Amino acid sequence: MLDFTEQNQKFTGNNDWNFEVEELPVIPMGMTEPVEGWKSLVRTDTNQVLHLHRDTYQKLSHDTVVNSTYESIKEANISNDFNFEVRGLDNGRKLQIDVLFNDVVTEPAKGDYVKYRVRAWNSYDGSWAYQTAADALRLWCLNGCTTPDAISKVWMRHTAQITTDGAAQKILGGLETFHNQKELWNQYMKTKITKTDAENFFRNHVVSQKSKTSEEKWNQKQLENLMGQLGNEFNDLGHNKWALYNCLTHWASHTQGSKTPENVTRQREQTIAYAMNSRAWSAM
Repeated sequence: MLDFTEQNQKFTGNNDWNFEVEELPVIPMGMTEPVEGWKSLVRTDTNQVLHLHRDTYQKLSHDTVVNSTYESIKEANISNDFNFEVRGLDNGRKLQIDVLFNDVVTEPAKGDYVKYRVRAWNSYDGSWAYQTAADALRLWCLNGCTTPDAISKVWMRHTAQITTDGAAQKILGGLETFHNQKELWNQYMKTKITKTDAENFFRNHVVSQKSKTSEEKWNQKQLENLMGQLGNEFNDLGHNKWALYNCLTHWASHTQGSKTPENVTRQREQTIAYAMNSRAWSAM
């Protein structure tokens, strides 16, 4: 079990992830028999119903995810200098873990440092599958750098086959990829792009949308946000693909104004990953 006394761990308060969850039959008001094929997940310390699920849903406890992630970090034996942060979200329905390795650092450009990061997610309401992923955190403004292959990833639905096994090997594999990313990022710095190149890429691959009520084929507000940030990145980093890359990662991580910033961040990271696997990105 996790040792809560260690100094490199940070946990949010209000017991928002470490609680018991019970599976109970669904009996609607006015009925005496349970609804066949359904069950409810109930938080026992508050008696709050977290979600209704079909019987095929397999619960994976937040406590299991936290402890298995921590043990995987220890087993991978990358470094003892890491920060381990656990957050419960939406009254405990969701869980997010961030592990930042303070001495696993690369420097794509002078003074521009990037640390190795491992993250994990889980949910009781079905909104998030169980997932672990390794990526990079650029320290200039603390926005995570999304890579086209997410460096390494484990993704599983809540079914009978769900397991936390094998995470340590994924973390080690991600570390090797992380160190190799510096060469890729250096290539980005040498690749010149124009404002028009970037705007076309945003429209076609990042903020494109299909709407029956609007003639616009892209989200104009988000396009303006991206173009504004691109100007800042161009000024700081030059007119190159590295600036475009960091514009995208800034957009993904700066979601504080959203109603559900964690959900928006995850959606944007997925959008960026798909965009960076496109022919348009490779052709730049």
